[in-house]
Amino acid sequence: MQRNKWCRTTNGVVMQAVDKAMKASSGQFQAAKHLTSPAMSVIEPVTTQVETSVYLDPEMFARERERIFGVLPVPVLLAQQLAVPGSYTAIELAGRPVIVARGMDGAVRAFLNACRHRGTRLVACGEAATGLKLTCPYHAWTYNLEGKLIGVPREECFINLRKDSLGLKALPSREVAGLIWVSLDPSAKLDDAAIGEELIDDFDAIALGQMRLYRTQEYLVKANWKLVTDAFLEGYHVTRLHAKTLARFFVDAPQMIERIGQHLRQSSGSRKGFCAEHVSENWPELRKSVVYAYIVFPGVVVVTSPVYVSVMFLTPESLDRTRIQYVMLVEPGTADAKMEDVYERSFRLMADAFGNEDFKAAELCQEGLRAGAIDRVLLGGMEQGVRRFHDVVEEYVGT
Repeated sequence: MQRNKWCRTTNGVVMQAVDKAMKASSGQFQAAKHLTSPAMSVIEPVTTQVETSVYLDPEMFARERERIFGVLPVPVLLAQQLAVPGSYTAIELAGRPVIVARGMDGAVRAFLNACRHRGTRLVACGEAATGLKLTCPYHAWTYNLEGKLIGVPREECFINLRKDSLGLKALPSREVAGLIWVSLDPSAKLDDAAIGEELIDDFDAIALGQMRLYRTQEYLVKANWKLVTDAFLEGYHVTRLHAKTLARFFVDAPQMIERIGQHLRQSSGSRKGFCAEHVSENWPELRKSVVYAYIVFPGVVVVTSPVYVSVMFLTPESLDRTRIQYVMLVEPGTADAKMEDVYERSFRLMADAFGNEDFKAAELCQEGLRAGAIDRVLLGGMEQGVRRFHDVVEEYVGT
């Protein structure tokens, strides 16, 4: 499959040059077909468990930071969030400050957010801007967006200063499948195999990198990052927790959970009477009938819908504190007034369902687990995606 290519338009905006794929990926199509099989007509009774300590143990959280967020390719931004050459933003990754920038050549690069002079943070976390250079607020050492040191005030005060060896510390980074990936491991190779070939195929089919960024909203959730993730791997809560918001769009039916590399894909029929005739290889048709929810391991959730795609970036700040950036993506180009109204109402609906329901439920779970009421979380037949997610976590950090 052809991967995303980028070019610069006359107005300086970076856009994908490949044509929008209208065909679902093989994995998406096969998952949708399987949803219509007799085996998926009933929910098999089963009970598994997750130890509550995984949400409460500081040592577990430290291992997750070190062995997952500190090593793996981590998706940190959508390509659209750095659409313009010369744009950059500052983030936190596993507690370390990072700058992600798109140079004037259109390429994305990542650096440790620290001046090579005295280690001063160059850009405040969360700050996003456009410019040609990064200037240290302390002594005004200046770098370009390729990380090269280009300016030192009173340079004559230093003996044998070699600016060419004092560029910003680069980190492995790559732009693919509509996402920007960064690893804190200097030796990491961010090739298709490391990121996940099937996930890339799915997101290319969705055309994630070609969609329009409609709006973003941030949340600070007082819960462990895994409690937030758990909600997007089970359908048991949907018609109950979301009774006043999303329940009318879903049916209380089995979901298909698949592991694709280190990631997870949950597929579910979203309409009553869903059957084989609703399954199409045409992506715009398929997305009307099937909802795909992805856990892009470790900390991104992507959920499709008939007219938009929801993307959530989870940043674990502490054991029981998770910062979340929600982004709604819509079809590219200018929409008419009617469609813009649909987008606006959809954004408000999702902000309500996520912020006041899913994220609030995670906080309530954190409070209850902290009280010591239970030693193990019980998972029934509609919640086995949660167990599979924790299996992946345990592969990296141990039980």
